[in-house]
Amino acid sequence: MKKGIIGIVLLLSILGLNGKAVAQSRLSLCARFDVTPQLKSYYNSLDSILQTRLGDDFLFRFTTMPSFDPEYALQIESVEEQYFLKVISFDKNLWYAKDAAGINIDECFVELEKELAEQVLYLSKQFIDNKIDSVSVGSAIDGDLYQFEINENGVISCGQIWEPAPESPLDHFCLLCASLKDWCLTENKSKNQ
Repeated sequence: MKKGIIGIVLLLSILGLNGKAVAQSRLSLCARFDVTPQLKSYYNSLDSILQTRLGDDFLFRFTTMPSFDPEYALQIESVEEQYFLKVISFDKNLWYAKDAAGINIDECFVELEKELAEQVLYLSKQFIDNKIDSVSVGSAIDGDLYQFEINENGVISCGQIWEPAPESPLDHFCLLCASLKDWCLTENKSKNQ
């Protein structure tokens, strides 16, 4: 566990978020591009899985919606001043699955150190608070869509980005979230062996 945390903390320190860094690549308002019946069905299936597997009791949620790779979502939760990371990771892309019921979903739930959880929450809030007030379609046909959500006393703020600029703070933050997902799933597998 220590090696995973050390790597994540190093990535957080590399981010070095400041006012100038946020301007390099910013989130836009969240929007669903459900202009076709297929997209509407995809989003309904994804939302249903997120609701069933993760629920609404989160402080921060990060969801990836790639064009070709499997989706995953993670969230940070707090229970009695302890922080936890909850992850769901699909085994194949929901868009290409014939039926959502045919997708296997790995899940994990691990405790996070308070300092790490608070830094991730701080960074995600900075990104969401600095989002632009418009919807960016980006490469809405193909690419990876990343969605960030913060839940503050039941009020959910959301921002999203299509393919963050390479080496930007948002790009690094997306890599951090992928590392958290991988770390959680690895920790969960080692506990179950």
